[in-house]
This record gives sequence, structure tokens and C-alpha cells, in this order.
Amino acid sequence: MTNTLPRRYWQDMISREFRELPDNTVAVLPVGAIEQHGPHLPVSVDSCINAGLLERALERAPADLPVTALPLQAVGKSDEHIAYPGTLTLSADTLLHVLLDLGASVARAGVRRLVLLNSHGGQPQILDIVARELRRTHNLFVVCVAWGRFGCPEGLFTPEELKYGIHGGDVETSLMCYLRPDLVRMERAENFVSWPEEMAKEYKWLQAEGRVGFGWHAHDLHPAGACGDASGATAEKGRLVADKYIEGFLELMAEVARYPLERIRPVTPDLGR
Repeated sequence: MTNTLPRRYWQDMISREFRELPDNTVAVLPVGAIEQHGPHLPVSVDSCINAGLLERALERAPADLPVTALPLQAVGKSDEHIAYPGTLTLSADTLLHVLLDLGASVARAGVRRLVLLNSHGGQPQILDIVARELRRTHNLFVVCVAWGRFGCPEGLFTPEELKYGIHGGDVETSLMCYLRPDLVRMERAENFVSWPEEMAKEYKWLQAEGRVGFGWHAHDLHPAGACGDASGATAEKGRLVADKYIEGFLELMAEVARYPLERIRPVTPDLGR
């Protein structure tokens, strides 16, 4: 059996083809969001970025890298943005069970390697729970990662922007300028200086995000619903970020594909004896 998949997208395969997939096949489930991103970006930002980056990554993937993409879960848990029209959200409990059901379906197809590919900062905790639950119930090897974990090119953004530009700032706006320029309203982009940036001048430990955080809604951080300096965003910066993300993603997929599944042992009552 070769490592070449019949098709890159799960939904494009014929049912019988799943019986012939390589043992080290990796299924990728992109999980996005539909939520406001300030006055200059569409509510589809997180899902557009996830789908656009994944499409380009699969185009660049070596033919012998057995990675297949599941359909995008476009709506996530976005209740921190419900003050703004257009936001769609699932409850944490609903998203949890949707992802568990999808993971169970992947397991039934005989695929034991699953990557939960996140592009929204409001739901990684849910994905972590899903990963461990699927490990327990279906003996799956589940990896959680967000595109941003692969890092931005050095020197492309200021340290302050990387720390505080967490929503509709330079990084996301540049990615959208590259991936979906038709949806960006740069004439409305500005420097959305957020409350956490001001907090840093007065508080040593307390921050909205980081090692010590608190529960917040988007309008607690900035009335426009965006954080960061979007005014300097360009498609070229977006291209450089996308290339860096995709490079890291493909390296990770190769590692997931070669991880020894004998390390993932079924849970039995006498395991610790």
C-alpha cells in the first residue's frame, strides 16, 4: 500500500476508497468561526483564513504525505462577540459534541490520526477536551493546533502588535488582504488600541490573555470589536505570514503521520498494574 491518497478532501472520496487508505493517514478538521472582526473585515475572517491556508497547504504537500481535509466546521463558539450583529455561535457544549461526533465518524472510517486545526482564539480549551475524550473513547491520536502557533516571520510585526493585535489587527488583516482582498475595507482600518495594552502600564500580572487572564467580551477590549493596528496591513505581509504558517503546518503533518501509534494504547482497567 502506498502513502498516496486518492483525493485530498475527505468529502471527495468514494466510500470504498476509505478501506484502502494508508495506515498513517492524517485527517485534518479545520475549525473556524463566524464573528465580527471590527469595521473593516467580514464576519467570515477566521473561517476564510483557515480554509484559504489549508487549501494552499494541501496544494504544496508532497504527494506521499497522506493528509486529507475534512469539511470546514465554519461556526464555532463565538459568544464573546454576540453584542455585534452577524456573529453566529454555538454553545461550548454544542461545539464539544459536534466535534466528538465528527471524531467518532473519522474513527469509524479506520483513520486513527486526527488534527484539530483551529483559527479562533475563543475555543482552544474545547478542542483540548475533545482531543482527550476521543483518545479515551476511540483510541485516536488527536493533535490540537492553531495556525498562529507556527509563528510569524521575524521582524515583520512589532512585539506589541503580536501581543495585543489579537483580533482584526495587522496579522489577520494582512492575511485577509492576501487571501480574500475582495472582502477587506482598508479605508475603515485603523489602529484599534485595546484596553489590555493600556492595562499593561498599570498591572504586572493581570491581563485579558496570557498566563493570567480573565473572562471578557469583545467590547470590553475595544468598542469597535477589534484589537491591533490594522492600518498598515498589506497583502505582501499576508503572503509572508501564510508561507511561514504553511511551512510549519506541513512539517507538523509529517510528524503526525510518522508518530508510532503503538504508543496510544487502549484504556483498560488493569493498565497500571
